[in-house]
Amino acid sequence: MFDNFSTRARQIVFAARFKAGERGAAVVDTDDFLVGLVLDDQGLLLKSPFPDVEENAFVGKGLPHVPFFSHKLAEDLLIKLEKSLPRSQPVPGTTDIPLSSSLERVFDLAKELQPQFRYSHMEPLHFLAAILKEDSSEGAKLLQRSGVTLENVLSELSRAGED
Repeated sequence: MFDNFSTRARQIVFAARFKAGERGAAVVDTDDFLVGLVLDDQGLLLKSPFPDVEENAFVGKGLPHVPFFSHKLAEDLLIKLEKSLPRSQPVPGTTDIPLSSSLERVFDLAKELQPQFRYSHMEPLHFLAAILKEDSSEGAKLLQRSGVTLENVLSELSRAGED
């Protein structure tokens, strides 16, 4: 399933699973993935927040990353997402947590978007566009209320794909 995901996108999936387990979720949902995406966007996955994981395990290869979100917007999104996500007893990191049907739809939409731009793999912005296109999660609503639009993300994908 993750063969066409960039290294950063795979790291976001890992972070989303970690965050879902931390809050005791039965599934990894779109908003868990969005939390991972925002953390990645801000460079917060470069230093591993996970115990027993090598310090530089998340450092990507290639060009330096330029954040899509402003620091303030990212901070606000993370706070609001944390408040909106239900909490329960944490799930051990060794326990499999399935993806929600909503997150699977986001992955499918991102896969449909990828060939429209000049990318060899699905990148975080493909997933952000798919979340905005999916339009039903609390995270998508938060993004829209914050002024993040599908058009903004598609424009950035077009621009970045030309580099």
